[in-house]
Amino acid sequence: MGKLSRSKSAKKDMDREAGNRLELPQDGYEWRKYGQKFIKNIGKFRSYFKCQRAGCDAKKRAEWSETEPGDLRVVYEGVHNHGSSSQDQSGSSQSGASSTRSNQYNLLNQMFGDNPPSDSKRSND
Repeated sequence: MGKLSRSKSAKKDMDREAGNRLELPQDGYEWRKYGQKFIKNIGKFRSYFKCQRAGCDAKKRAEWSETEPGDLRVVYEGVHNHGSSSQDQSGSSQSGASSTRSNQYNLLNQMFGDNPPSDSKRSND
């Protein structure tokens, strides 16, 4: 039984060490970590975060390997119902104009590449 409790405490120490080395990219929002576990079948740690703003259901999770902490995967779930913390600090005078930028990680708001080609206007002729 002592061996089991020793391995659990060693696991906790390993989680703490891995957590200290993990650096998540800044995304402009404030997150509260509510859990972390080791996923055995993929050999990675996974941390769970919720947006700190009351009433916001946005979540994110981060997966990384202890041996390669730079191999980081961050997955966002849900949509923020507010602007980012960085927008709040820059002043509310821009809040109306920045509504489309309120969540740059919402795929519905992301645009890739240049503006759409103008061929679409010609096809109606």
